[in-house]
Amino acid sequence: MNKDLNKLTESAVLVALAVVIELISKMIPILQMPYGGSASLAMFPLFMLSYRHGLKWGLISGLVFGIVNFFIDGYAFFWGSFIFDYTLAFAAIGLSGLFSKKALDLSLSAVLLGMLVGSFARFVIHTLSGILFFAEYAGDQNVIIYSITYNGGYMLASLVLCMIFGVLTYKRLLLKDLV
Repeated sequence: MNKDLNKLTESAVLVALAVVIELISKMIPILQMPYGGSASLAMFPLFMLSYRHGLKWGLISGLVFGIVNFFIDGYAFFWGSFIFDYTLAFAAIGLSGLFSKKALDLSLSAVLLGMLVGSFARFVIHTLSGILFFAEYAGDQNVIIYSITYNGGYMLASLVLCMIFGVLTYKRLLLKDLV
């Protein structure tokens, strides 16, 4: 099969898998935050995609997932939320592609560090969105502290889930063609 077609097909499958995982997580109320965001394994397929195909492909795939997730979730009140909480935040997961070469050499530390970097970048963008666009939800609390704690809870849970799943599966997922 043509290498580019294989990469495109694999990416479509992994982005679709991330969408399905996100949809399933939305059916579990305990994983949901009241104003958006959820603890989910949805980032995991995007991490694997970024390791398998690199930074550029990871950023683009995260962006595509974010746009699809917006149409499914639709929890943006205005352009700022759409740009920060959907496009930029999910594209940032692709930063894990910075660790692609070492991850493909089956370096567990590179896999975990990539997850940490991609998740942290997403967390920072969601936190900035909270500070810039959702300050009214903070009430009397400092908006920076509110945004950090609000976004930190579900992002940390998502990161831990992805890291656990990554430790258990990365060798099998990074060694083989997925499609």
